[in-house]
Amino acid sequence: MTPHIKAATIIAPFLLIGGFIAADFYQSSKEEELLTSEAQNTVAHELKLASDCRMPEEPCMLKKDGLVITLKSDDRHFFIDSNRDLDGVTMGLAQSDRVTQGMVMQRVTDSSHWIAPLRQLSNLKADDQLLIRIALETDQKRYYAEFPISHSGPWGAN
Repeated sequence: MTPHIKAATIIAPFLLIGGFIAADFYQSSKEEELLTSEAQNTVAHELKLASDCRMPEEPCMLKKDGLVITLKSDDRHFFIDSNRDLDGVTMGLAQSDRVTQGMVMQRVTDSSHWIAPLRQLSNLKADDQLLIRIALETDQKRYYAEFPISHSGPWGAN
């Protein structure tokens, strides 16, 4: 075996591994740039509360640009009704010091009626505000809302 073949045999695995690392780094940076540019170009509109939100006793009504969303709950589910067809809805409950996972709501009968199972939160802090967060899309526009709700609902009574 000549010295050139010995050197190539020793160096080849390192070149292979280095190539994989370099390709992954290059691809990851390109994907991150694409996602960042998409996020910067995405416009989201904030839904405003049209009335006091006293869930579960009374539904919450949110409005923006003619879009009207009604959010209500019972002992087992959250419901969203809309005056327009929605392409998707995600919602979640949160407190400032806790990270909670959003729930993707499911279409009930048509695209203007949505449902999600109610999750009971444990270890709610009574002195921290409980927030409900909603994100939805309709007519290629994105909307979001964040507003406080009572701790005493079926989602985590103290």
